[in-house]
Amino acid sequence: MPMLVAGFFVLQLDRSNISNALTDTITTDLGISSDQVNFGSQLMSIGIIISEIPSNILLQRVGASYWLTFQMLAWGTIALTQSWCTNIHSFYATRFLLGLFEGGYIPGAQYMLALFYTRKELARRTAIFYFGNYAATATGSLIAAGVLQMAGINGLSGWQWLFIRDYSIVEGALTLVFFVIFAAFLPRSPKHTAPLHGRWDIFSNRERFIMQSRVIEEDETKADDKAHMTLRNLMGALLNYRLWLHMILNIVSLAPKGGLQLYGPTIIKSLGFSKINANLLNAVSSVLIIILSYLISIASDKTHLRGPWCIAAYLWSIAFAGALFSLPVGTAKWARYAVFTLLSSGNSLAQGLNDAWVSINATDSSARSLGLAMVVIGSNLGAIAGQQLFQSSDAPRYTHAFLAILLLYIASIPVVLALMWIYKRGNRTTEGNSEVLESARARRFDL
Repeated sequence: MPMLVAGFFVLQLDRSNISNALTDTITTDLGISSDQVNFGSQLMSIGIIISEIPSNILLQRVGASYWLTFQMLAWGTIALTQSWCTNIHSFYATRFLLGLFEGGYIPGAQYMLALFYTRKELARRTAIFYFGNYAATATGSLIAAGVLQMAGINGLSGWQWLFIRDYSIVEGALTLVFFVIFAAFLPRSPKHTAPLHGRWDIFSNRERFIMQSRVIEEDETKADDKAHMTLRNLMGALLNYRLWLHMILNIVSLAPKGGLQLYGPTIIKSLGFSKINANLLNAVSSVLIIILSYLISIASDKTHLRGPWCIAAYLWSIAFAGALFSLPVGTAKWARYAVFTLLSSGNSLAQGLNDAWVSINATDSSARSLGLAMVVIGSNLGAIAGQQLFQSSDAPRYTHAFLAILLLYIASIPVVLALMWIYKRGNRTTEGNSEVLESARARRFDL
């Protein structure tokens, strides 16, 4: 868990600090507009979408531990080059390549989690995995608050120092440290706990037996650390309407996150805060997400329910999106900031739940791997759409953007209800057939 979370942390630093750079002079220095920055972020999401399924196929060919370790080095090297962007074309190129090599890490890491944890443990572990995401967003804002003050030193702008600081120190040295840790300790599966080099296996035979037996007793498809990927498996996943609904759920419910995450510091700055304070204040919502997502994951695991807790998360966001949309002109900046922060603190609460829902209800390893890839594709499609919500013509109040966010969260609820009905119908079908019930007892769907 700590290794996979750390990998997610470094990955998210790459994706999130462009939002901090927007509070500085990056658009002026590169001669670009905020809408062009939108397009750059969309290119990164497109790169992720393109590589998501191929990356997971390769992961199953070479093994998750090998592939995830390679990815960390690849995206760290590309991220460093962003410091030397001098025009819009180099900015676009680095963002696309960054997404291309980051694609596959999130579903690949979650596939590893499913090998080690049972269904009743997976929602909480998925929430902990996403701590890397939220912690990076919070830490990136805190780093930015200090680094942006270095503008002018050695002739570099604050945003250039931000990239150099994040990537050469954090992404360079820290990624190298994580690469060594992954190579030295990351196991392949409960059955094969030796790391990449085949030595320093810290688990005994008895511990391996316990780790493997506890998950296989519940789901025998977890016996192997690699799924057998074929064209038939791929077509089966693409024709699975349940996976498409989970993917659509992420598109609709995470579109607000795409805009709020990219423009969070800028929106806070527009309320009347300095760029330093805007980045400091932006970290608060990420800390709240960590707390709230962990609490909701505990409730989900204890009740064995996924859909109702997704709806609870959307109702939180609906309440504060509605409040922000209806705030009258002239509302004090601290009041607007408080409502905006509470909205942002719920903008991805159900993301980990939906991912865990897919993994828990997967009928075999290939469906799990490809299903997780599809929901992450949905997340990035949502990000592409969400980054278009905040247009410069709608600034500084962004009335249309917040109305769209409210409607998107409302639209997410029928998708969840449809999934719950489909899984409930599947359980009724199983219960009505004693032979199927006996052979598929461990695959009873969670709602």
